[in-house]
Amino acid sequence: MKLFIRMLLEVTSYQLPVTSRKVAKCAKVPKVLKLATLLGKHPSKNTFAHFTDFFNWPLVTGYWLLVLIMVFLNVGCEKEKPLPDMLHLEIDTHDAQPLRQGLYGFNTNMISGDYGYLDPDFVELTKVLAPKTLRFPGGTVGNFYHWEPGGFFENEMASTLNPRLNRRNKGNYVKLQRRRNGKILFDDFMQLCNTLNITPVVVVNLWTGDPEESAAWVNYAKNKGYEVKHWELGNEYYLPHYLNKYPTVETYIAEAKKHAAAMRAVNPEIKISVCATPIGFHKEGWLVKTQQRKWDKGLAADTSFYDAYTVHVYAYKAVRKKEIEEMRGYLMGWIHFAAPEALKYYEKLFPDKEMWITEWNIANPANRVANTQLHAMYVGDFFLKMLTMPNVTQANFHVIAGPGKGFPVFSPITPPKTGTFWKYGGEPESDFGNTIRRAVYPAFQLIGEAFASADTQFNLSIQNQPLLMGTIEYAGKPIPGIQAQVIGDKAAKHFAVLISNRTGEQHTPQLFIDRKHYKGSVTYRYVANERLNATNGGNAEMEGSGKIEVRIQEWTGKATEFTIPKNSFGILKVKR
Repeated sequence: MKLFIRMLLEVTSYQLPVTSRKVAKCAKVPKVLKLATLLGKHPSKNTFAHFTDFFNWPLVTGYWLLVLIMVFLNVGCEKEKPLPDMLHLEIDTHDAQPLRQGLYGFNTNMISGDYGYLDPDFVELTKVLAPKTLRFPGGTVGNFYHWEPGGFFENEMASTLNPRLNRRNKGNYVKLQRRRNGKILFDDFMQLCNTLNITPVVVVNLWTGDPEESAAWVNYAKNKGYEVKHWELGNEYYLPHYLNKYPTVETYIAEAKKHAAAMRAVNPEIKISVCATPIGFHKEGWLVKTQQRKWDKGLAADTSFYDAYTVHVYAYKAVRKKEIEEMRGYLMGWIHFAAPEALKYYEKLFPDKEMWITEWNIANPANRVANTQLHAMYVGDFFLKMLTMPNVTQANFHVIAGPGKGFPVFSPITPPKTGTFWKYGGEPESDFGNTIRRAVYPAFQLIGEAFASADTQFNLSIQNQPLLMGTIEYAGKPIPGIQAQVIGDKAAKHFAVLISNRTGEQHTPQLFIDRKHYKGSVTYRYVANERLNATNGGNAEMEGSGKIEVRIQEWTGKATEFTIPKNSFGILKVKR
């Protein structure tokens, strides 16, 4: 019997692949068993003597029970998977679609003359952002722009029914004359686009222009070899500002058809978009803005002359006097609930047409969210939402550059001035020459990095979501705390997982690719801050700190150790 026991113990000591240290670390081992394992390691001569001298059947039975448990736990610990309740990001490379490159773009508006398309600083800052599209000459300014002289006529700048818009137009006209000799040249814009490999989107003038001017512009672009495929027929003519020319949608359609026919006669390959209203994104205005609903229905009744409809998307409630933490719950709720509802509205009206979102941002620039960490989180989160909207093929954030601290991605240093939005100081002394990269700049820089080497969007599912509770209109409604999408190369060798952490808590996810737990190295580049109101120069309601507070940070390590910081947007770079 003693010889038999010695043989069993010796065999166990050579074949058993588990160690006492491994058992002690295994989460499945009870504390008493861990202690026993650490005290009684594999048998030696001394332990054998102990067993032979004090041998009894309960001891043998207990020891072999320990051996069997150790073998079982060794297998379990070697293959142990993350706990079921952990956050999982699961990538399916077999479910893929071409990446819509046109989603990453900016609206330009150079009428103030602060920047020119070929200014070295403007070119360099735009190059870093690496947009796929730019819109020219802008939104409202497109309604007054004449491409051939490359500027505006003074007598047209106050031709709308809105006195405030008229004053702004006249003021910008004077600034442009003083700073740029009144010129915004289409050729300069196209030189920038060709240099940086950017797709242009052009707005033609249906307010003070005519069909012949629009057709001549298309013809000029074609003859110059400019690849300009996307053309918009004016900007926001559904607004009451323009009732003196477009009192109904029928009057707009009649004029739009003339322009479309003249333009297509020159180049039948172009795509044309008409002005739809944003009413689908704003249910609170549904009952009072009947004119906008009639406008959309009118456009939907005659779709023969256009390829797409343009919608401008702004989160208007951002102007509310609410604490910034409340605005988090509202803005993320608006993205989660309002955007899908709006999409249903437009898909029902225009089922076979592309949707172009050629302007999007928070509300007007005079609010407490502008140029803050929350603003950076918002742009990242809304961009991720657009990646889930299959009929949206073009999108341009408003605006890439210009005066002030509210809308622009970057803007000149803005000294405090009483009687304006920018009555508060706190600007950094310098950032990029005389330009400050505002809080949204680093978020867009990260998107640009992700898009730079990507041509495919893969399916990503999220398991065990944390939750964020909505506020204001969405009070008491749970919202997914994480939003994420993944893009990469068609061969699925490189990925960029774009991640928005809407919450004020950090989360540690586990990454799976095609059902396999990925444990390799990753790099996470992100924008995060403890404070939602961290800022790069302040805004209309808040003094800046004099510092750049919202900037890109980076972490590199094993995927199993990756943590998503709270209040953050970032890209997780993965290489297989």
